[in-house]
Amino acid sequence: MEWTIATFLLVNLILIISSVLQMATGVSVGIIIVPFLAMISYTLLPVPVVLASLTLTVMMAYQGREHIDTDNMPQIGFGMLLGIFVAVYILKNIELEYLGLLFGTLILISVIISIKVKSFKLDSKVNYTGGFMAGLIGTLALSGGQILALLFQNHPLSSIKASLAFLYTLFSLALLLVFYMVGEFSYADFISGLYMMPGFVIGFFIAPMFVKYFNPKYSKTVVLSMAVVGALMLISKTFMGEV
Repeated sequence: MEWTIATFLLVNLILIISSVLQMATGVSVGIIIVPFLAMISYTLLPVPVVLASLTLTVMMAYQGREHIDTDNMPQIGFGMLLGIFVAVYILKNIELEYLGLLFGTLILISVIISIKVKSFKLDSKVNYTGGFMAGLIGTLALSGGQILALLFQNHPLSSIKASLAFLYTLFSLALLLVFYMVGEFSYADFISGLYMMPGFVIGFFIAPMFVKYFNPKYSKTVVLSMAVVGALMLISKTFMGEV
C-alpha cells in the first residue's frame, strides 16, 4: 500500500479512537480496527497493526503492573501460542479475496461469544481452550481480546485492564516472531507499523480526558455495535467483489 498524508491521517484517526475505547473499557477493540483498516488495505493486517499496537499495550501493562493476574498466565499463554501457529497456517493457505469474509465472520463470532457467554470459573481446561481460541481468532481477525475479556470478566476492572494488556503484549511479540520465522514479516510491514504507532500513542495520552465520560454499563454495547457494523460492511465488500 502506498502511504499518503490522507491515508496516514485516516488510519491514525481510527487508531486514536480505538485506543481511547480500549483504555476506557479494558477490552481489545481489534474487532473495530480490523474491518475499517481492511477496507483501506489488507496489507495493514495483521503484522503492521500488531507491531504498532505494542506501543499501547506495553504502556497499559506497565501502568497497571501491580494488578496483573499472573496465576493463569502460563496456561493461557501456551494456548495462545498454539492458536497463533494454527492461524498462521490458515493465513498462508487462504486466497486473498476471501480474507474479508474470514475477518468479518470471526468478528461476528467474537461478538456473539461476548454476548452469550456470561460467566464461568477459571481452571486449566478453560485457560488452555480460551487461550487457544484467543490466539487463533486474534491472529486471524485481531479480535481475540473478546475471548480473553471473558476469562477475566470476574476480576476487578484494574486487573482486567492490566492483565489483558500484558497478554496482548505477549501475544503480539509471539505473533510477530512466528510471522518472521515463516517469512511473512516484511520491511514494508515494519514501515507501515511505524506509521501507525502515533495513533496508539496519542490515544493513550488523551484517553484520560474522555474515559470519565464513558459509562461502563454502555461502553461494551457501543464497542460491539461498532464491530458488527464494520464486520457486515467488510463481508458485503467481499461479496461485491471490491477487494
